[in-house]
Amino acid sequence: MVSLSLIILSAVYFSMALGNYHRLGLSPLETVIFTFLFVLLTLLVSSWILVLMSTHQKIRPNGLRLYSTWMLVNIYYYLAKWLGKLVMQKKKELQESFLNFNNEIVLSNYSGIHSNNILVLLPHCLQNSECKIRITNDIIDCAECGACDIAKVKGIMSKHNVRAAVATGGSLARKLIQDSRPDVIIAVACHRDLTDGVRDSWRFPVYAVLNERPNGPCFETRVSVSIIEFAIKKFA
Repeated sequence: MVSLSLIILSAVYFSMALGNYHRLGLSPLETVIFTFLFVLLTLLVSSWILVLMSTHQKIRPNGLRLYSTWMLVNIYYYLAKWLGKLVMQKKKELQESFLNFNNEIVLSNYSGIHSNNILVLLPHCLQNSECKIRITNDIIDCAECGACDIAKVKGIMSKHNVRAAVATGGSLARKLIQDSRPDVIIAVACHRDLTDGVRDSWRFPVYAVLNERPNGPCFETRVSVSIIEFAIKKFA
């Protein structure tokens, strides 16, 4: 979607520029405007190439890596969203594409992370609704009854010595991230929360894991523990 958006923008630009030039020539003001637009278009295309490269190889300068991430979440996401609306793409399809693309970048650019610097963020809806223990932060309080996937995640955390926390909302998730400042975050949530979370926390590498909702949204959701463990092994 992003590549197609840039092709469309390029075609519109050159059509307008050549049309004006052949008709009357360009005035000084039009020359400035089209020069500015050309530089902007060149920047968008070259930055997109950088983002595409980051899905397969590590971008060494940290500043350049942050720049490409900022462009992805603040510019290219909206370009894809704009074109997606034109072609009537489903919102979830766009969100999944964005999250998968982001995961490729995170996997390519972050490795050799100490397990203590990996934070696993879980949604509160993962817990069984009838559980008498309310886990609001650290999952160490889980009694491991096996009624939900929290117990399985706790076992993985103990096995790999990784921190895990339960966030009851976006504000608490952001606070947990700011307080602990992990090197890598593995976040479990639904499409909307993950998309918003990745974009809000763009300065931190977030590996997104979509939850499963057999009982509907925000109620006794499930998660594939094998995917979480796969991510931990890739980063550590």
